[in-house]
Amino acid sequence: MKSSSRHLLGLLAVPALALSLAACGGSGDAASTSEATAGSAAVDTAALETMLADFQKPLEEEVPTDSAPIAEGKSIVVIPCTYSSEACARGADAAMEAAGSLGWETRMIDPAGNPEKARQAVEQAIQLDADGIIFTAAVGDQIEGALQQARDAGIFLVNSMSPADDRFDVEVVPDEDVSGKMMAAAIANDSNGEAKILVTTDPAFPSITARTEAFTKWLPELCPGCEIVETLETQMSQLQSGLPPQIQATLTANPNINYIWTHTGAAVVSSQATVARSANGDTIKMVSYDGNSANLALIKDGKSQFADVIKPMEHTGYLSVHEMNKLFANGASGHQIIEMPKRLVVADTLPELPWTGDSDWKSSFTKMWENAG
Repeated sequence: MKSSSRHLLGLLAVPALALSLAACGGSGDAASTSEATAGSAAVDTAALETMLADFQKPLEEEVPTDSAPIAEGKSIVVIPCTYSSEACARGADAAMEAAGSLGWETRMIDPAGNPEKARQAVEQAIQLDADGIIFTAAVGDQIEGALQQARDAGIFLVNSMSPADDRFDVEVVPDEDVSGKMMAAAIANDSNGEAKILVTTDPAFPSITARTEAFTKWLPELCPGCEIVETLETQMSQLQSGLPPQIQATLTANPNINYIWTHTGAAVVSSQATVARSANGDTIKMVSYDGNSANLALIKDGKSQFADVIKPMEHTGYLSVHEMNKLFANGASGHQIIEMPKRLVVADTLPELPWTGDSDWKSSFTKMWENAG
């Protein structure tokens, strides 16, 4: 394992593509200017399509070439951010499955998105004398004291789906800057530079904050005529009851909104029917992240959502168990980071459902562990 300054597993390579954007009053002949749909809203469609083609290439989820001998008699606790989130549940279930296949004792403790319950879950893992804890989307600031207690107890800590945080031993980290760029490019191209966007976000999760900031950073560069009309802050616990009426009120007050950028797939699922019933619901397109089955089905059925940035959470769960086994064999050697693969999908590039990745990564893990056993 190399240090955290180097990524151990490759992510979809993003080319250094210079995107030329035609702005109102910019250089160019009169003919090309007259062909632009709306002055500053015009975008270089050819350049965007080249970028998007690269963003939509199928993943090749990497599997390590060898494994440490499988540790025996180990006990791990899996703590998802909240099991009600399909993304967190996918990673947690995969980690439970992988750990069980190695003969380890496994237990899941669901804090349901509550920081106090998350701290209690870590404390319970200590009381259970766990050898390791695997988190999905843990927020280090919320459970800092409990994490230190776990370290003091000799428990190894593996996290995923959050920005890098050296309070954990190993992390599988998504590049949220690229995630935000992917969706900015998708909306710019789909709207021909004329998107009026409602943004939803949840500041409690650093990964969501990072992708929201990335989207708002890249949008003006890739789509100078696009506009974020309103930003709604919500919480995981409010997605079902609180967010839909917020969105309904915002759409009523701003009938020009034609895109909704949501921070997570569950936000689309909870509000899609509300959006469809709105006055201009048939013209509004929604986007989200993580590649959950419910969201990919909406894209397939042509129901509001048109794009998603998908991540193989199941692959991450298996990889987290692999890294835990390495920790059992070799101990911690500083904070380690592995990049999480992802890609953009629209209807034309939608994978077969249900989707757990683009390659046969699971059998590769199984064979590797059998050889190491």
